[in-house]
Amino acid sequence: MGELTDAEVKDLFAEIDTDGDGVNRLRELREYGRTHDTTLQGMKLADFVRGADTDGDRRVTSDEFTSFFA
Repeated sequence: MGELTDAEVKDLFAEIDTDGDGVNRLRELREYGRTHDTTLQGMKLADFVRGADTDGDRRVTSDEFTSFFA
């Protein structure tokens, strides 16, 4: 996955957030990875969560997601 625009990051977050609660959990990220046969920024999904989850709650908020790709 190359560099993403702000709009692409926002759209990607919304696509992954299947329950629409504004948080991407590992379960949602895994499902996205299975259906799209991909990793995020070349990282395993669990590693992505550890890197993007700045408050340590094992969930990636929209702000954390956006900051990760900034």
